[in-house]
Amino acid sequence: MSGSRPAGVALPAQPDTLGALEAMRSIIVSECLVGGVTPFAALSAADAARYGVSVAAFIGRPKDFNDAYLPQVSLWIPPEPEQGAEDEAALTGVVGRANATFEAIVQVIVDLRADWYAGERQTLAIRDALWSAMLRHERLAGLAPTVTASEALPGRGLGYLQIAGVEYRTFEARWWARQEWLIAGGLVI
Repeated sequence: MSGSRPAGVALPAQPDTLGALEAMRSIIVSECLVGGVTPFAALSAADAARYGVSVAAFIGRPKDFNDAYLPQVSLWIPPEPEQGAEDEAALTGVVGRANATFEAIVQVIVDLRADWYAGERQTLAIRDALWSAMLRHERLAGLAPTVTASEALPGRGLGYLQIAGVEYRTFEARWWARQEWLIAGGLVI
């Protein structure tokens, strides 16, 4: 989890946590493929316009769960740091740089109701493709200018989630990122 922007490279003026989450989502949508295609459900045209993506890959936990959009993935930052999670900000020296870290929870939900065995196989295939995509991208592939380091971490792993009396299969991992930015009036070294 080390890393810093090379000397002489311009730093952003503020952190961009939403941009970092969007970069994570972009990597997942383009590289988490099962049999060469996205495993995530297609969104309606209205929801695709609203969420800015054509498949069920959400930033934040959807307020209204829609099981028509399964399988789905969501990336969200817990409201409070959970055990083992980091979420802190600190100045890094006196040269006008600051950094902050966060861990996003990456949660996949798969429907087991129609065919338990097919759902289980789909969950494992998504988990394998997701790990490959997450582990491949230090610094989030340069998609988020504030991110100087990122790392895929184990989360709760495989599990079950009950929503409105229905049990779904889940896979959960964490994606840690450090952002670095220039404090106004500071020096760039």
